[in-house]
Amino acid sequence: MNKKLILLAGIFVVFFVALFLWGKNPVPSTQTKTAIVAALHVTQTVIVKDRKDTTSLAFKNGETALQLLSGTHKVTAKGQKENAFVTAIDGVVADSTKEFWSFYVNGKQATVGAGSYTLKNNDTIEWKIEAFR
Repeated sequence: MNKKLILLAGIFVVFFVALFLWGKNPVPSTQTKTAIVAALHVTQTVIVKDRKDTTSLAFKNGETALQLLSGTHKVTAKGQKENAFVTAIDGVVADSTKEFWSFYVNGKQATVGAGSYTLKNNDTIEWKIEAFR
């Protein structure tokens, strides 16, 4: 009888320990948690003679002004990446003897190439042909 009592007590101990541990480590939820990521936006304007095309766009972190332009317009450029020099947008070619495609960031002429400028949230990018000075 003593052995049966010890066996029964052992079963109860194991049962209560298992119940205690199960309460500490509940079964993982099957619900998926969604990360909320704020969208990054930029306004891009391309001016060709008397036509002005302005668009508000979302962009990816790390994207350049040249990548944005290339994704929204047909772009011809000499060089690649940070050394790229835009020569035509949507078939409109700047006369390389007297003018060039210039881009502005937040109202100021860019001091780096379009392939080097990394977009920032709420930037305003403007492209237009300008004469050499």
